[in-house]
Amino acid sequence: MVNNKRKEIDNINEHHEKDYNHDNGNQQEKKKEEQPQQQQKKQCILSFKDVEPVEIYFWKVFRNIFIFKHIFSNFKSKQYGYYDLIGCDEIFFLNGRTNSMEIIIDNIKSNNNHQIIRNESNIIDIIHTFKKNDEKTRSFYNLLFSRYSSGSTSPIQLSSTIRFDENIDKWIQRMIKNVNCTALDQFIKFFKIDSEAIKKVMEIHIKPSFFGYTTYGKLKIYNYLKSINSLPTSHKLLPFINTDLEIFLSFDNKFKKFIKSYKRLIESTNLQEQQEQQEKQGKLKIHPNNKKYYEKLNQKILELNEIQTSQFTNDQLNSTIKNLLNHTTPTSTSITTTTTTTTTNLTIISTESNYNNNNNHNHNNINSNNKINLKDIIKKYYESIYLFFYFTVKPENKGVFRKGLFYYLKFKKESVDKMYERVVNKWNGSSFDHKLFFQSILKDINIEKNEKFELILNVLDNKYVKTFREYDHYIFFKAVFSSNDIELIDYFLKKIKQLQLNQIPEITKYPSIGKLICDYCHLIDKKEILDFYFQNYRDECLLFNDQNENCKYIQLELIEHYEYLTGSIGNRCKLDFIYWYKNLNFLDRLNRAIMKPLVYSIDFGGSSSDFKWLIDSNINNNKENSIINFLSNAQFKQPLDLEILGSSFSPYAAKLLTLIKFLFNNISKESIETKLKVINLKTDNKNFEEKYSKIEFTTTLTTATNLLSPKKSEDVGCLTIGKTESFNFTISITTLLVCLYKLDRVDDIIYLFDKLPEVFLKSYYSSIFTKEYCIYSISSSYYLELFINYFIANLNDTTNYLYHCLCIASEKGYTQIFKNIISSDQNSKYLLKIQTESNQSSLFDSKLLNDIVDKSISSLNFELSNLLIDFIDFSANGQNTLKMKILKLK
Repeated sequence: MVNNKRKEIDNINEHHEKDYNHDNGNQQEKKKEEQPQQQQKKQCILSFKDVEPVEIYFWKVFRNIFIFKHIFSNFKSKQYGYYDLIGCDEIFFLNGRTNSMEIIIDNIKSNNNHQIIRNESNIIDIIHTFKKNDEKTRSFYNLLFSRYSSGSTSPIQLSSTIRFDENIDKWIQRMIKNVNCTALDQFIKFFKIDSEAIKKVMEIHIKPSFFGYTTYGKLKIYNYLKSINSLPTSHKLLPFINTDLEIFLSFDNKFKKFIKSYKRLIESTNLQEQQEQQEKQGKLKIHPNNKKYYEKLNQKILELNEIQTSQFTNDQLNSTIKNLLNHTTPTSTSITTTTTTTTTNLTIISTESNYNNNNNHNHNNINSNNKINLKDIIKKYYESIYLFFYFTVKPENKGVFRKGLFYYLKFKKESVDKMYERVVNKWNGSSFDHKLFFQSILKDINIEKNEKFELILNVLDNKYVKTFREYDHYIFFKAVFSSNDIELIDYFLKKIKQLQLNQIPEITKYPSIGKLICDYCHLIDKKEILDFYFQNYRDECLLFNDQNENCKYIQLELIEHYEYLTGSIGNRCKLDFIYWYKNLNFLDRLNRAIMKPLVYSIDFGGSSSDFKWLIDSNINNNKENSIINFLSNAQFKQPLDLEILGSSFSPYAAKLLTLIKFLFNNISKESIETKLKVINLKTDNKNFEEKYSKIEFTTTLTTATNLLSPKKSEDVGCLTIGKTESFNFTISITTLLVCLYKLDRVDDIIYLFDKLPEVFLKSYYSSIFTKEYCIYSISSSYYLELFINYFIANLNDTTNYLYHCLCIASEKGYTQIFKNIISSDQNSKYLLKIQTESNQSSLFDSKLLNDIVDKSISSLNFELSNLLIDFIDFSANGQNTLKMKILKLK
């Protein structure tokens, strides 16, 4: 595809070349006169070649009016804007939007009355989220501090009460506790805070124990504070350190992070100074071995200090340590452009050697002494850290710092038994320790097969009985089967069978072979294992039996081969719906089974709650299209309850839109009206169940296109492609209206209000849709104002609805809606006047209007609060009370 795009760009360039040179037949003198202009044009062509191919296609689409309109017709641009962004919480806004920082920057710079940042909690979430140390983040914090400080020159009155410089201590404390070096550094520079002030904050607000449980972030901020001389003497990283070595020294860490962690740790303390202090306090006895280890550590630190990060390639730095040691990452020198993959020895070449080699243009004369073995470097890092902890932790805590199994696997050549003794038995190993040990040993390609056989035999013979408990056998079984090594599995099964033959059946210790194979079939990751079971253990297990349910466990990548093996002996798979809807892959399996009725038998007898959770869980996993495919082809025994469609509060409510469009594609407002009329007739007898009964809809669907090849489809007897099917579902009136709202069918909602006011405006339907708890979560300022205008124009029975909408507008801070009401020439401003005996044209009493203002104060939108206080005819005492509330929050 890339080549095709490049060809197209070259063709475009060639076309331009021909256009520029179309006067080649002119006289030579004319050519010379045009030569500067030709050169200028050719220079433009060269810059054009630097454009990414995808950008060419973007502009082709962007300039095509028809395609452009079609794409942007899916965006509700007039409905959503800054006025609909309320607060910047960490989950839904900061991490839920890829451009959240840009939105905040734009909102601040726009001097808009509607500020997204509403309170200190929003700022704390920002500090917790944006920590990257780059120019963009630094500029962002400078802008933030400038905007929210007492010296701000913004012409707009801030709706928020935040003033960074009015409580310097509190914000320093928050930035340290959120380990945000970037924000703290910019904060100190912006407000020109001296080191003594920071020390004072540390002494009062940050306990020395804060650095006791050390993470990478805490090491980073500790060293930063130390570098600017802002650490009080009471705050020492050591001996309070209690680092989680399992995380800190994990071989799954990226190499570059591991190097940084090492440097942060070593830089955080002066070993010699600490040793001298401990000697003075009599805490450290000078023993020859201690001195030897201390000298060894210093020597390793010196050696590692000579190694520069620039000597490693980007591939190496971005790889995990485990991958580097397993030789699965391409490695290359830091200067040469060629990359070579190694399988025996990982090396880097010193920059000095590279420099000399490049100057001499001779890559064959590299001094072998200048080559550094990467494995040795990694080993030095680990040994240095282990020695470091030996000298810095309290004696009573030294027992928790043990070397991990992977350290012995990669850096020490020891027997399996000896490694078990070191990393498991010595520490009275937990189930997790056993799990890690067995899986690592059995999957390690560098350990001889005979040693693995011996391990299996020792476990089955209870050689590890000291720490190996009965239920730990299942951990071992899983480790064997997850190895996906046919030789190991075969050896294990034969030994199990042999042990069972020598035992009394009633007290057999281990499960049957057939049960073991089925219990762990979800671990099979290659066809050869399936073939092995099929050829050798087919009669001893249920894996390939007729109507077996093991298809639920087989990995999707292998399911086709499993179907082939099962079908080759005339058997079918069975897929029961009950209890399996929570499996992440169940919907994919279900769709596959529906399309292959000759291979699967399916029972759709699950309850409505089963189907609800199936849809719920898969919407959360971005599988809207799979759900649609399922609904298009499934044969339900009863209408499906889809009340989940009305979910407005779930974090994935927006993902439901695709499904809602699919279901309501051919359901007109007239058909909805007919259904509601039937519901309305049922309400006359005031029966609760009937009044709140669900509405049943029928939508027309087309069976999904089969994903299998035509030949395979013919073999398994797939459903007819393109066949029209009917699908019945039920929803409540509330959910119906929420769905119409989400589909931008607000006109249809108003149509239904007009046609069936008795349905929506009766007291027992007062909780439907327009209640504050429901409309609050989904309404934009644009549509909320539409509803307000509609209720104003139809005041017969809509006063309650109108009031709820005004409360929502106030709480969300939609200032413009109230400005429009106040400036309206349609005499709607009376809505914001107090109803009295002499003024019956108003709708709301003093308490109701007071509550509207209270909501704006609670949301910290003081501009709106002051607007309403000044306009509503409160008493002088009432105005003063509301203004005092504002002052208390400022």
